[in-house]
Amino acid sequence: MSLFVRIGTENTRKSLGMQRIDRSFTLTEKLVHAVARGVNERAALKRWSHVFLRTAGASWVRWCSRNLVRLTNVEVRATIAPTRGVVIPSNHRSYFDMYLLSSVLLPRCRWIERMYFPVRSEFFYDQLGGLMVNACVAGMAMYPPVYRQPSRRALNRETLTFLVKELDRPGTLIGMHPEGQRNKGADPYTLLPAQPGLGEIVHRAQPIVLPVFITGVPRSVWDGVRANFRRDDVVETINVTFGNPLVFEHYRGVDPGPRTSLRIAEETRSEIERLGAHDRRMRAPRSA
Repeated sequence: MSLFVRIGTENTRKSLGMQRIDRSFTLTEKLVHAVARGVNERAALKRWSHVFLRTAGASWVRWCSRNLVRLTNVEVRATIAPTRGVVIPSNHRSYFDMYLLSSVLLPRCRWIERMYFPVRSEFFYDQLGGLMVNACVAGMAMYPPVYRQPSRRALNRETLTFLVKELDRPGTLIGMHPEGQRNKGADPYTLLPAQPGLGEIVHRAQPIVLPVFITGVPRSVWDGVRANFRRDDVVETINVTFGNPLVFEHYRGVDPGPRTSLRIAEETRSEIERLGAHDRRMRAPRSA
């Protein structure tokens, strides 16, 4: 569920023309976009989809991972009485990061009324299989789409504007990745460089930012399910480490722009990296 690799400017959006970009969509893309937009931007449908996510989608993920997950500092959630939206930024090692976070947070945070996980448009918004995964597992919460194709990057301004608007509402939670894409490197504790998309949203919306580090998520969902029900002690755990809420008051009044956005994203990434270092220490073998 990566965020923006790059975000176009408003001027670029106008010069490209939204109608021309929309006409480039295939029939499948138009269908998937229409369903996702209808569910997420109509209040009644969003409420019902969130009920599904809370009761069904998150429940089966929790059941299939309950013997693997180890939580650190999860009680920090109790310190939040949000009057605005909340952003959960995390590292991005697998496709299941945000599903897992949903299963952890929803039973503990009754204040969550709606969730959004910006996701790359490839697969999730150009194939019917992506629509089915989004609907059956996330209740269509993998929204809005993020476009990597050069001809469509201007549409990411619409995505950003939607997220900023939603974060002005109490009860909104948005999951994001400062790295901007899934990290496929060998070392789970080494993060990719931060991208400015997260920083721009935080600077404009001023949400509560609650960083998280996740490690140990299996690459294959079936391997994870099998590991969850094994009875031996050699299975690697999935560690979810929550940090304390981040405050970016020192950026209030600072001129918006790519440099400011990147600095906020880099500070967030550094905190996630610090949580990763804590996890590494916890996993280190104890000396006799």
